[in-house]
Amino acid sequence: MTYLKSAFSVILLFLVCSLASLSFAQSTDNVVVKIDALDPEVESTLGNDDMLYVKIRYESDIPLRFQAIAMRDGIAHEVGAVKNPGTLHAQGSGEALAWIGYTNPTHIDSIRVTVLNEKWQEIDHLTKEISMTWHGVADTEPRSPAEWVNSLMKSERRKQDFVYDATPQKYGFLYDILFFLTIASIPAYVLLQLHMLWHYKYRWRELAIIPLFPYLILAFYYIVGLDIETSLQVTFLFRYTPFALLYLIALWVAKRFWQNKLPPPKLYKPPKA
Repeated sequence: MTYLKSAFSVILLFLVCSLASLSFAQSTDNVVVKIDALDPEVESTLGNDDMLYVKIRYESDIPLRFQAIAMRDGIAHEVGAVKNPGTLHAQGSGEALAWIGYTNPTHIDSIRVTVLNEKWQEIDHLTKEISMTWHGVADTEPRSPAEWVNSLMKSERRKQDFVYDATPQKYGFLYDILFFLTIASIPAYVLLQLHMLWHYKYRWRELAIIPLFPYLILAFYYIVGLDIETSLQVTFLFRYTPFALLYLIALWVAKRFWQNKLPPPKLYKPPKA
């Protein structure tokens, strides 16, 4: 009798877990999303100040976010990408707008729309094959987007301003901190570099000169007149300078540590006559 009760309990627990899993699996079935239109068309060439806009239609029982990700050969192409912030859309049916652009010459062969829930967890994605090229310079005559782009852009801004979002941007606070640290590293590096070049001597000065070489190479390219995209120069400065500053700080710590550990130099005494 005890064995029968135990078996019945196990079967009952299995049925409860199965029903629960089915209910969770069906929750994603209540999200229907499709790509309704693109602007511009699937084969176009754009300037670095222009965007590829994606019109999305959705029906959902939960709040959703949408972000556009450009793909090339099946791999997300993130270098130089400028994407929409992922506005939170309330449950129900409606239209949404996602966009992406590039500040450097880029070619992509497909666009992927990632569907996220309120907590930035991916629940679905859609992919459409295209052939889009950004030629890296601004167009002399800016392209006029489609009428639905302006309408949805205004709707996105209203939702950003008036719809409460408990998590407005994934890792937004961390990105803000990293951005301000990067900005602060530029004057800090310049001051520390000048201090070391002025006060350090011999081998310590030689070690302090090392971070200058990439800047000298960039200056040589600029003086000679070789064409380097402005966005790439800015990206290099913002990404390299914090590492150069960390190197100088490590050198400063090493000098203070070893300077106290090394024995004092021996004074030269002339031989007695």
